[in-house]
Amino acid sequence: MNRRSGQRPLRFSWRAAVRCLVSVAPVPCRAFAGLLVFALAPLGFGQVDNRVVVISPHISSIRHEFSRSFAQWHQRQFGEAGAVEWRELGGTADALRFVQSEFTTKPDGIGIDCFFGGGAEPALLLTDRKLTEPYRLPSEILAEIPQSFNGVEVYDARFHWYGAALSSFGILQNTLVERRLGLPLVTRWDQLARPELYGWVGVGDPRNSGTMNNMFEAFLQAYGWERGWQLITEISGNASRFDRLSSTTAKDVTLGDIAYGFAIDFYGFSQIASGGRTNMTFVLPEDFTAISPDCIAILKGAPHRVMACRFLEFALGEPGQKLWFLPRGHPEGPQEFSIERMSVRPDFYRRYRDVSNIAFSPFDLKQSFLYDTKLARERREVVAALAGAILVDPHPELRSAWRAVVRRGSLSGERTELGKMPINEAEANTLARSSWKDPAVRNRKKIEWQVWAQKKYQRLTAGRAAVEGGASSASSGKGLLSGGRDERGTSPVDPVSQRAPLRPLSCECGPVSAVRVACCFSEREAPDAAQLVNIALP
Repeated sequence: MNRRSGQRPLRFSWRAAVRCLVSVAPVPCRAFAGLLVFALAPLGFGQVDNRVVVISPHISSIRHEFSRSFAQWHQRQFGEAGAVEWRELGGTADALRFVQSEFTTKPDGIGIDCFFGGGAEPALLLTDRKLTEPYRLPSEILAEIPQSFNGVEVYDARFHWYGAALSSFGILQNTLVERRLGLPLVTRWDQLARPELYGWVGVGDPRNSGTMNNMFEAFLQAYGWERGWQLITEISGNASRFDRLSSTTAKDVTLGDIAYGFAIDFYGFSQIASGGRTNMTFVLPEDFTAISPDCIAILKGAPHRVMACRFLEFALGEPGQKLWFLPRGHPEGPQEFSIERMSVRPDFYRRYRDVSNIAFSPFDLKQSFLYDTKLARERREVVAALAGAILVDPHPELRSAWRAVVRRGSLSGERTELGKMPINEAEANTLARSSWKDPAVRNRKKIEWQVWAQKKYQRLTAGRAAVEGGASSASSGKGLLSGGRDERGTSPVDPVSQRAPLRPLSCECGPVSAVRVACCFSEREAPDAAQLVNIALP
């Protein structure tokens, strides 16, 4: 049944269409009328195709739960089956590049109905380029969702895109590893740059992960361009590697391969559900917290427009919002996988206070930091390219340079040199608005930046950087003193790839690994971080 009209949807019959046309057409035209109907069939004219084609960077568990629940909802609402057909190309950046590339050759439509997920920037960018179509949700749905709060838009005032869920970014931490190794619980972003965390931090590649791109941009807005890049560079020096997808970073924290990871909230919540609250925690840092919508939009020329509108109604209505918000196993929540995402409906946080695992409401947060989505989308590609050329691709050289700087006492001039970027903020913004659209310019800049970064890191590793004043400053993290030795006189080494000397250690369960620290040591004899870095981990 149609919930608005109370009538069952009309079904198109090709035989009936032929009979109708042939019966009313003049005798000489009847054959042509029949051929015309069948000629239009391959084009989808008049067909009832109850599927919606969605491109999304969402992980498989979210896709699975939305497919199952949407099909059930569609059957209840319209008396017939409905299905989601997913297009998966990897991370947000990959999906966004594909959509834009397809529209360059197919300007009227690319055979995909919706772009779902990846934060706010993809929807904003596609809307700016006139690649989305507006749809005003029914009033009963919009009445429960604020258009904005605390300066954050939840949906577009012209109805081109909607936030299907809210996202926050924070630090996922393996507290079991922290306790066993004597590592600190981190409550601020800048604490991730402390030298004793070297090798225990995980970050994703902002060129491929929309989550990481948003987080890097938030650093630049909250701290300012120069200080933001300075901090990101030092944290990257502590990172064991850059993961292609942000979901991989979150899983590595749970496995104990790293102790700290940049994470979006729902990856954090899902990993806590997997690893246990006593072993894992997700922290919204005190220095700044960014809240942003995770959007859904109908693409230009959507081939299944009616189904696309229905999918938006499901995602923003109570059934879809309960799927995000309620715990796995709840009759109205996900059944096989935990999703644990913040709803865009403020009333859910009161109604399900004792049911949902999400303990706080973003609508109650009083934050001074406001994430500028317009600025973020304008320079998204430039920021990603800078991070890739300066931090990701020359990461081994960066790690060596950061280690050398710390061993020499973290001299202020050397740290400034380490975090310096080849262009300032004004130049980056101008580049994003002008010549960055030229592929030749993009490629040339990326190469220039990477070569520049490699030379800088080589100078710092060799100790030939220009030092302002030459005075030694205090180390940014406890335990590392001037001369590159800690308070016990132990030389700091890379606990992931530069362990020397290797000292294999075994216990009754086999060779020790960071993951198995708990079973290999009692609380009394658990090693601290400085001891563990000299252990040969498999």
